[in-house]
Amino acid sequence: MYRRCIAAFAALSLASAAFALGAKEPSRDAAQAAPLEPLVVRVGALKGPSGIGMIGLFEDPPALPQAATAAFEAVPSADAMAAKLLSGELDAAVLPVNMAAKLYNAGLGYRLVAVVGNGMVKLVTTDPSLSSPADLRGRELYVAGQGATPEFLMRTVLPEVGLDPERDLRMVFNMPYPEMAASLVAGRIDSAVLPEPFATLALSGNRDAVVPFSLTELWRRATGQDDYPMTVFVVRASLIDERPAAVAALAAAYESSIRSTIADPAAAGALVEKHGMGLKAPVAAAAIPACAFTFVAAPEARSAVEALLSVFIAAVPASVGGKLPDDAWYADLAR
Repeated sequence: MYRRCIAAFAALSLASAAFALGAKEPSRDAAQAAPLEPLVVRVGALKGPSGIGMIGLFEDPPALPQAATAAFEAVPSADAMAAKLLSGELDAAVLPVNMAAKLYNAGLGYRLVAVVGNGMVKLVTTDPSLSSPADLRGRELYVAGQGATPEFLMRTVLPEVGLDPERDLRMVFNMPYPEMAASLVAGRIDSAVLPEPFATLALSGNRDAVVPFSLTELWRRATGQDDYPMTVFVVRASLIDERPAAVAALAAAYESSIRSTIADPAAAGALVEKHGMGLKAPVAAAAIPACAFTFVAAPEARSAVEALLSVFIAAVPASVGGKLPDDAWYADLAR
């Protein structure tokens, strides 16, 4: 005991002497300047239209600072993507807006970096008597995705034109997107609400198929928002904190990929097929101009995101985790 006390006293004396002489502990900046361990940032893109905007990064992965590299994988569905995020297999991902919010509200530490896809849902019909929203009264309307954006979009815009979604028409949700598009082409159904590229598939496959009115315009009238976000890019919060420059570079590369995709749909379509994104090159190339790819940083996108999530909350609160995400969800990479 005596020896331990002497040792402790000696250590305290040395520390006091160092303080008196002006010695300092290593600064935070010095600690941050220590070499970083190499890190592979694992990024997931959804197969189909949501992943198309990232296709340039699959072909040419970006160089990242802070000892980081990036690896990309195509994931078949939003549910599979959520599972990979829950297991920690991915550092960043593209997700539907409501699913990203639900995971965050459940305590999963992924923050919103940007909206990467705006409204790309269309009502397609082969019936020439359907020319205005009022003509939906009494109809059977196939809608892509129960509990997803197309359903809640319709439930928001129909009252705006005097229609009750429950009484004035019948929305049918029992058909997957590809089958719905094929059924429109074959004439087995005459009206459906579809996201891209399936809307383009139906329009190109049946010469009688048309888009009689804009759902985005109806959304604008109902909410005051110019558009509605459909897909977002989220990144693990700890990665944003620990390697902000790497995350900023990844986001910039993603934005550049989206610009390139929009500028040259044919080249992007070829890459979509090459990297197994679930679409043939001609289909992807034809759909790109209609897909509303964008890159809006989280702080600027917040009002539009909250407008859409509020629709989900009003209809089915559990679909977004019961509440709007708090301020911390919106990552500001410019800071």
